[in-house]
Amino acid sequence: MPVHLEFNQSTSQFAETTKNTSNESIILTIDDAKKKLSMNVPSNVGMIVRRAAERQARGITKSGFLIRTGGRVGVGFELEVEGEGGKLPDRLTSSPREVY
Repeated sequence: MPVHLEFNQSTSQFAETTKNTSNESIILTIDDAKKKLSMNVPSNVGMIVRRAAERQARGITKSGFLIRTGGRVGVGFELEVEGEGGKLPDRLTSSPREVY
């Protein structure tokens, strides 16, 4: 059974939750059967928050996450980032000057 974690922006930490989707916050799903972490980033999330959540998720792949039942999950799992949030704004993807 997958474990769902919600990213709290004020503490920059993941915490267990019962919901598996959210339009306001980043949800990280830990699937033991597939050995995969799936991070879903909604479109209203900024780049800084996305990067903070991604750093935390990469930390979980190294040391795991201690769940309420006492087990540690996520060590050695593959991280997959889904969603449109946290992308660079269009004005930053191209140079304002012409490059010679």
